[in-house]
Amino acid sequence: MRNSIRLCAFALAILAAAPAKTCLAQAAPRMPGELAWTIGYDPKTFDPAIVDDQESEQVRYLTAGVLLRFNRLTQKVEPELAETWSVSANGRTLTFRLRLGLQFSDGSSLTARDAAWSIRRVLLPSTHAPVAEEFVSPGEVTVETPDARTVIVHLPKRVVGIGKVFDEIAIEPAGRPSQGRITSGPFFVSDYHRSLYVRLRRNPHFYARDAAGVELPYASGVRLDVLENPEQEIRLFLRGAYDVIDDLPPDYFELLRRKDPSTVRDLGPSLNTEQMWFNQAPDAPIPAWEKAWFRNRAFRIAVSQAVHRADLARIAYEGHATPAYSFISPANSIWYNRSLSAPHTDVAAAKAELAAAGFHLSGSVLEDAAGHTVKFSILTNAGNAARLKMATLIQQDLAALGMQVTVVTMDFPALVERLMHTQDYEACLLGLENVDPDPNTMMNIWLSSSPNHQWDPSEKEPATAWEAEIDRLMNEQAGALMSSERKQAVDRVQQIVADQQPFIYLVYPNVLVAVSPRLQGVQPAVLEPALTWNVEDLRLREAR
Repeated sequence: MRNSIRLCAFALAILAAAPAKTCLAQAAPRMPGELAWTIGYDPKTFDPAIVDDQESEQVRYLTAGVLLRFNRLTQKVEPELAETWSVSANGRTLTFRLRLGLQFSDGSSLTARDAAWSIRRVLLPSTHAPVAEEFVSPGEVTVETPDARTVIVHLPKRVVGIGKVFDEIAIEPAGRPSQGRITSGPFFVSDYHRSLYVRLRRNPHFYARDAAGVELPYASGVRLDVLENPEQEIRLFLRGAYDVIDDLPPDYFELLRRKDPSTVRDLGPSLNTEQMWFNQAPDAPIPAWEKAWFRNRAFRIAVSQAVHRADLARIAYEGHATPAYSFISPANSIWYNRSLSAPHTDVAAAKAELAAAGFHLSGSVLEDAAGHTVKFSILTNAGNAARLKMATLIQQDLAALGMQVTVVTMDFPALVERLMHTQDYEACLLGLENVDPDPNTMMNIWLSSSPNHQWDPSEKEPATAWEAEIDRLMNEQAGALMSSERKQAVDRVQQIVADQQPFIYLVYPNVLVAVSPRLQGVQPAVLEPALTWNVEDLRLREAR
């Protein structure tokens, strides 16, 4: 899992509907004791160092042995191949002490030399490892091995949340990377048939044992079928062919609940957000009076107050979403600002805000002080039913203020072109996938100089005093040594965003999953992978 919010390969990902693929039958028969579920498409790579897509990441998670693992349930960093680890007082030196007697899946010894080689490999510019960016200055990082079980990493500067970074670095045999076929994690890649399946087999030399001393993982393997046909996935799941379904769309969740209610689980709000925003870029090819509306705080507040978020959750997500008011979800218990004051639905207050800002009604049509009719379009991506429903509901909500709103859908590449290059749009409704609870990974959204600062990208200087304050606070939290100082700064950023509404947050989509009653050991989490993060503990009832 990339510890970030991603756009394209890194940092910010705008969620889009993926093209559907069909599969005529289950890809391969199940082996005794084998777990099975689906992936949406073929992994781009089995090289754990260069993973930048979700399906490759799933394979890496299941096969990679890592020094530290970020526990998706407790949201804490825990030792894995490292028996112990420590960070120096200045945050620039990390010391790992490996467990005794570690081995790779082929039976060869795993020592500090292998760990150091694996770390150095992802830091090399020639590797093009996405995780290298998280070291801030990867070319200046040095790694030493004073003995066979000790690895010391020296950083040129402190990196906030550095422990989670090592969750992404697979420890491979020094000098002989194997595309996941020799691993130090619970499984290794044993078989791959393009467009059909990836088969993983149990690592007989995995270090972990359960409380009774039984070797882990329990499962003999994992089969990942390449399939993105939800109806067929559900049919096969109900037949017992698959053990879990992760990330169910609301309509399919309801379909499965009608067929077998015991299998589905709504885990509550995810870390992801759905939001709309107005284009405030100075060079945007839209009329000057529209830019003036969009830069007007009262206008944005009024729009936020007019939106019935509970209706969005109830209708667009069939009740499987939670109204949103911040870029941090309440599921992110450590960082969510529980004292946040934000505009809630109040149409009368919205009308008062607009009147105080010089807007007036001409009959049933809202006009600005110069007599321009308030009309604009909301752009969203085609193929996402929930977003289209939300945009239509918002269109109706804003009509109550006299605003004339058009909903425009566009294929995803064309939409990204408008957002990132031509800036030829008025308002946009999309989602952000937050794959790490730490707000430091959101720097690329909130810093005014960032190209992903969507309402006004790549500002040479902060356009407003409140954006300058967000810059200061985000940089402050990134350098703070005390977690309490970071929390205070991030809480303040959440309040500024709520006060200014550059993003009008709409809902947190709930995490919707399905689990076979045959599967034991599942501990659902809101962080990816929600159902299989503790894969070594999972087993079928008839398995040992």
